[in-house]
Amino acid sequence: MDNANKRVLVVGATGYIGQQVVKELVKRKFQVVAVTRRKVEKEEFEGAEVRIADVENLESLKKEAFRDKINVVISCLSSSTPLPEELYKIDYLATLNVLHAAQENATDHFILLSAICVRWPKLPLQHAKLKMEDALMISGMDYTIVRPTAYYRDLLRQFPTIRKGSSAYIFGNGEYALYNPIAKEELAEFMVNCVEEPSHRNRVYPIGGPEVPENIITYKQIMEMSFEALGRKPKIKSLPLWTLPTMIAITTFMGVLIPKVRLATEVIRVLQYYLTNDLRAPGYGRKTFKDHLATLGNQ
Repeated sequence: MDNANKRVLVVGATGYIGQQVVKELVKRKFQVVAVTRRKVEKEEFEGAEVRIADVENLESLKKEAFRDKINVVISCLSSSTPLPEELYKIDYLATLNVLHAAQENATDHFILLSAICVRWPKLPLQHAKLKMEDALMISGMDYTIVRPTAYYRDLLRQFPTIRKGSSAYIFGNGEYALYNPIAKEELAEFMVNCVEEPSHRNRVYPIGGPEVPENIITYKQIMEMSFEALGRKPKIKSLPLWTLPTMIAITTFMGVLIPKVRLATEVIRVLQYYLTNDLRAPGYGRKTFKDHLATLGNQ
């Protein structure tokens, strides 16, 4: 079946990776269905058909998103908050709804965007992702599971304040973990390759960006490269590594009395994980983190 006759449905289409996947599918002349929860501007998904459905409601998905034959599903669903109940609700239950709707539709292939960190599951996100991976692998449907390493966006949280003249902050020496981050465009390219290539079915793919020196980096190097891209001398301040578990303990206690503080606890847990666990994966693509910083520095 050629691309023009293959209908590919994308859930999580308004997200950071989902938007890019839709663009790549349109570029390769697929029939693209972008599923959203809200109305979007026409130009936001130019070349794609937008269908509004609630991924948390199986009947809504079947009636609206899967109202005709779907050949391939790409799920880029991901919770926007690190709270455990929200992660379970979106990264597992809602994604499972999509799988059930796809099974009823007799969809041929389900491509799941997971995460490299499921290799060492310690956080609610990882457990939810793994639970969904398991459900997909035993579903009987052809599947592809893509586990990307860090995104550029996630490593650039301090860049706006650095641009304004602030110092950068690291914990300890900032060299406890290595990353080879991947550009969203190249991750989308790989995921659409999985639609086209039958050999990519029933496989799990850890994937990172190019394995070259300017893209195999520590958090400290990320900060140094950020200053370099802006043409400034690095101003980096180090906080003791024990600050993170101490903050987790304090906010966990406070969260018993003030529920809103629970969000801060989960954010710090995620930060601690990403700063102390290697997130390297087999390399793909050409664009490096240094290339990306160069474009930001010139803006």
